[in-house]
Amino acid sequence: MAEKVGIDTVSLSRIERGAVSPSIATLDRIADAIGEPLGKLFDGVSSNAITLADDVAELLRPLSESDRMFLLEQIQVWSKRLSMKKP
Repeated sequence: MAEKVGIDTVSLSRIERGAVSPSIATLDRIADAIGEPLGKLFDGVSSNAITLADDVAELLRPLSESDRMFLLEQIQVWSKRLSMKKP
């Protein structure tokens, strides 16, 4: 599989274990290799709040403190707006 995707086996293993997030291009090659549309790879994405929080934390990790605070403020604004729309 790694050969079909054009990456080494260690990288593929890290993707499978969730240790790294592959690029869209890599995901597209994986989808092609297994004969599925790219969107099919996202069918099992969890909406569990804890899982999402972990995912957000990983996205924030490489950012500066000021950028992290900016994004936190944006999440707070959007969360408030979206919660007001609920019946």
